[in-house]
Amino acid sequence: MKIESERFGTIEINDQSIITFDGGLPGLEGLGKYAIIRCDQTEPIQWLQSIDKPDISIPIINPFLLKSEYEIEVDDSELELIRTHNEEDLVVLCIMVIPDDLSKMSINLMAPLLINIKEMIGAQVMMDYKTFPISEPAFEALMEYYKREGEVGTDAGIVEKSE
Repeated sequence: MKIESERFGTIEINDQSIITFDGGLPGLEGLGKYAIIRCDQTEPIQWLQSIDKPDISIPIINPFLLKSEYEIEVDDSELELIRTHNEEDLVVLCIMVIPDDLSKMSINLMAPLLINIKEMIGAQVMMDYKTFPISEPAFEALMEYYKREGEVGTDAGIVEKSE
């Protein structure tokens, strides 16, 4: 399938790479189909590209790359949303906010995205019983990541996009 993304132009998305978020994401209810786009210029930041509304692309990142001590705690009902209790089927990503002043970028550690990569089902869960912030500064941690070089997260279901 081809979509015309505002951020990436015309992109080809394999139907098997589409992740379904039943009911959408908070603030984007009704937009339930997304694909993960990898862009060489922003790696390790990737993009959750809406299939339903191509002008929406959300920056996401593997939180463990920036905060090695990050832990998620989810209950069975949250795992049932994505139809898995198997850690091997699970990818954890967090939404980022990237303002014009990049030094003020942040990552939402309180509400990670959980994706069952076998069934391509996702959900955003609120970990209100943990002490992680909704807006954790990310610039310095990202600069440290770039210094370490060579660390790679999972690429299951990710569409490559070079610009």
